[in-house]
Amino acid sequence: MTIWVTYFFAALVVSCVFVAAGWRSRRAVKAPLSPDRYELPFDPLWGSTDFDVPRDQSQNRSDVDRAVRLALKRVTPLLRSYFVQADIAVAPGLLVRMRLEALAELIEELLTAAVHAAPTCRLLLTASMRGDTIEISAIDDVPAANRELREASVRGLMQRVSIRGGSLHVEVQSDQGTTMTLRLAAATDRRASRDPVPDAGSTTPVASRIDAHGTVVPG
Repeated sequence: MTIWVTYFFAALVVSCVFVAAGWRSRRAVKAPLSPDRYELPFDPLWGSTDFDVPRDQSQNRSDVDRAVRLALKRVTPLLRSYFVQADIAVAPGLLVRMRLEALAELIEELLTAAVHAAPTCRLLLTASMRGDTIEISAIDDVPAANRELREASVRGLMQRVSIRGGSLHVEVQSDQGTTMTLRLAAATDRRASRDPVPDAGSTTPVASRIDAHGTVVPG
């Protein structure tokens, strides 16, 4: 009788182990997010916080407007703390040969450097197409900046952009402020054959504004 009781309890323990293992495996399948999904805490400033990147786009191309807005969402607390008003002018339909997350990080670093170098300024972030190159510029209105200091502040960013096949240029105008421009290779897309993206001179940019309080005002 003792042997049968022992067998019964052993079978019960084994069954419980299998049930627990199956439950954990189902949780493991559901738990991870897609590698092409980015989630940020909810912020009423930007509305939806889910950034789902299409599978084909995530591999080698990113929408510049989306990357710009993701970067701006991340630096909004910095803009507020430095009392910087940001204006955005991004031409629609621009694609870059880079993953969305990587492009957003480069733009975020560019904006961070501009804000630290020119607190309480008015900052203009633009994106346009020049031939087969996408130009993303951060322009401040602080006159008489020191070019050497500005270049030193983005030295690391210059190297990271260069590794990705792009370049970063710093232009200081004594009476108009400083322009820091990312130049990246444009990506081609099947949409281009049907609806080609014109150069910046003939493109109406999508504009909006973020003031020091984090308020978005359409352009």
